[in-house]
Amino acid sequence: MINTYQTSMPPPPIPPRLGSVMSAPGPGHSKPLLRFLIGMIVLQMVLLLGGFAYLYHTDNKYHEDLERKYLDDMIVLKRLEECEKDIQSVLDCKKLVEKYKSILAKVSQEEGRAAKLTGDGPSNGAMARMVVKQPVSGTPPTKYLEWNIGHSVRRNVQYYMSSWLKVLQPGDYNIYSQVAFSKWHPKTPLASRVKLRKGETGEEKDLMTAYCSLGDQDHTDVCTAFQGGVFSLEPDDQLSVWVTDPSLVNYEEGTTTFGLYKL
Repeated sequence: MINTYQTSMPPPPIPPRLGSVMSAPGPGHSKPLLRFLIGMIVLQMVLLLGGFAYLYHTDNKYHEDLERKYLDDMIVLKRLEECEKDIQSVLDCKKLVEKYKSILAKVSQEEGRAAKLTGDGPSNGAMARMVVKQPVSGTPPTKYLEWNIGHSVRRNVQYYMSSWLKVLQPGDYNIYSQVAFSKWHPKTPLASRVKLRKGETGEEKDLMTAYCSLGDQDHTDVCTAFQGGVFSLEPDDQLSVWVTDPSLVNYEEGTTTFGLYKL
């Protein structure tokens, strides 16, 4: 006889296979990483604030040192202005003048140091770079170019009679001229000459000569006569630029110029 047993309870669960269940990390494993990130953020903020504070302090110190350095000089100059208005006594003004002379001595000393660094000392300081000036209608005709003294640069070189440069220091000079012609001449070639004379009444001689050609009358281009060389000059030597006809010269900025500098 077969005995059958019946029950209403569910069967037992199937046991999990080995290695199929992965253990989840506990809440304690993420705390060190979080603390590390917070620490790095705080460190960066501290470094940034420290850098800003250092730059602010350095900038303030620089301005304070600059004001302290020039404050006395500014006070002296201000009081000299008051001396001009007869506010200060004569004795005080004399003292201020002495201080002013000491300030000028400092400036001259600094300029001398700068000249030594740049090689622009007194012996090398003679130079001129002249900008041409267009002739004014109605003035007597001349074949010597005139120069715009307001836009030209000169150092240890004098300007004489609108067209001539007077040398003050003896030595070897690099002399150059550039003349642009925009019109042709039917009979005479387009030429420019650097003239040299000894003093105001000395005989003129051609130091350099340059030519250029536009072809015929139909040409509308510009030709340039350039020349340059090294020459020994003496004090009171005078230089100028002669051209075939100033009315044929191109007077646009930068096209016609003349200059020299001491080597």
